[in-house]
Amino acid sequence: MVVVSALEGVTDLLVQAARAAARGDVSVETVRVRHRGVLRQLDADPERLDRYIRELNLLLESISARRDLSAVELDHVLSFGERASARIVAGCFEAEGISATPVDSYDLGLTTDSNHGNARPLPSAHAEIRRSVENIPGIPVVTGFLAKDRSGNLTTLGRNGSDLSAALLAEAIHADTVEFWKGVPGVLTADPSVVPDARPIERLGFADAEELGHLGARVLHPDAIAPAVRAGIEVRVRFVEDPSHPGTVLTEEENTEGPVAAVVTVQQARSAVAIVGARSAEAESNARRALEEAGIPVEWTGHSASGRATFLGVDARDSVGALRCVHGALLAPAVRND
Repeated sequence: MVVVSALEGVTDLLVQAARAAARGDVSVETVRVRHRGVLRQLDADPERLDRYIRELNLLLESISARRDLSAVELDHVLSFGERASARIVAGCFEAEGISATPVDSYDLGLTTDSNHGNARPLPSAHAEIRRSVENIPGIPVVTGFLAKDRSGNLTTLGRNGSDLSAALLAEAIHADTVEFWKGVPGVLTADPSVVPDARPIERLGFADAEELGHLGARVLHPDAIAPAVRAGIEVRVRFVEDPSHPGTVLTEEENTEGPVAAVVTVQQARSAVAIVGARSAEAESNARRALEEAGIPVEWTGHSASGRATFLGVDARDSVGALRCVHGALLAPAVRND
């Protein structure tokens, strides 16, 4: 099974189109151009998605007529990103002679509460999902991020929601492995856009991966770990730009040798650097010393409820420098002098 997200940037374009419609300005041109451009690059029929573009336009016109955008309607607008992506990816398989079928995840039985924009999954009818998947010809190419509530309204699972969709579906069909393909080579020791020498973590415990997600690391949806834990599924985070890269393997084993990663986070409206991994007095002492030497005061300290993260509170203006400093003291590769 393949679970897909929207094309890069499309979710933001759809949000903009929905908000513009609420002001009376209806246009689907940016969304149309983005998808047609990709279809042309793939030598695919550029009109393949025209039916969905027309449906989107009708929805935006309805929003415009009332000058109002409800949370239900916004989720409906956002659904076009994943629905279009599933049709494109299934078409790519077919072009290579591989049978594939685009599938909307809610048609498999994936249901949530009605918290539009950040809906939470309800206990799924796993048997129903498995039967549905077995009856799909070829490779099911399933929309991530989307579901429906019990009233039949479209819902979305929040940013990185496709991870959660994939994990829930993998649990339902008794998959052996779920792979999350990302634009980075696995889970890294820090945000690479802030810390250039951040490096991939070869093996990471489920608890630490979940902690990183809840603290704001953007690699995985924080709730995508639980279904894999429940089902005993192997989890891998892979690098889409280099399929040969091993990425990160997530396991039930917890690292007991100290920190595995660092991330800037906010706790009760206060900025902090979180050191994630087994608690270590030595690591905390080294981090504090490094910050002191850099002239960055530690304003407060604390620990997460799970005990897998240590917080060093800093002024928000110092947070980037503090992260680099802590990472350099605890997680940077050792420099060899030979």
